[in-house]
Amino acid sequence: MNRKIWSTRNFNSDYPKSYPCPTCSTGILNLNEISTKITPIGKHMEHYGSHQGIEHVFSAILQCKNTDCKELITVSGQCLKDIVFDSELPDGRMTEGRFSTYFPKYFYPNLKLFKLPDNTPPIVAQQINLSFSNYFHDLSSCANRIRNSIELILDDLKAPKRKKTKRSKIHTFRTLHQRIEHYGKRNKKIGNLLLALKIIGNEGSHAGNIATESILDAYEILEHLIEYAYIKKEKRIKEIANEIISGNKSIPSK
Repeated sequence: MNRKIWSTRNFNSDYPKSYPCPTCSTGILNLNEISTKITPIGKHMEHYGSHQGIEHVFSAILQCKNTDCKELITVSGQCLKDIVFDSELPDGRMTEGRFSTYFPKYFYPNLKLFKLPDNTPPIVAQQINLSFSNYFHDLSSCANRIRNSIELILDDLKAPKRKKTKRSKIHTFRTLHQRIEHYGKRNKKIGNLLLALKIIGNEGSHAGNIATESILDAYEILEHLIEYAYIKKEKRIKEIANEIISGNKSIPSK
């Protein structure tokens, strides 16, 4: 994940950041067209001589620069325009320009902050993609989707939902934390990654107020977790299969 691209959820002037195409993942999105319209609040601000933060709404179309893709992406949100004075004319008047800051709220198709491997379980991929779609307009919902993905990953990894006590009674885990800690005894690395994600997910879900940096931390952890849990596992299985086929791994008999 290129954290620098996503660290601020806005862009200036009329040039979006180097957002990667959500369809091909290799092309960069280029601005095709953009339009803005002043809001009633913006008109009120302008009427009373405000020079900063004059509210508009905007809509735009972005297009993938990859000639084999050319995907079209729609985006909409809030635009704040500042009046700036560029230079002085011979009669003493100042030339006036507008500096725009765009705060995108919705992309369709939604952007993807990192590429999910093809062998990511579909139900996990769907939940992570839903978190991506919330990134620009609601970080708390974004965090909640990340937390949901943790439970789905645990299900996919066949992590137990209950354990047998010393008295041979069945104890069902009441919290996600308990389930992660129990699974961590089997796989400490994955357990630690899941626990860190759960803490961030809880911060957004319960407090309703979470920083962009915390969400980006979660995505970096999640990207590493997905690779470790699925890519590395698949690679190891392929290595074992190749060793057996090539005769370099013996198959013990009973």
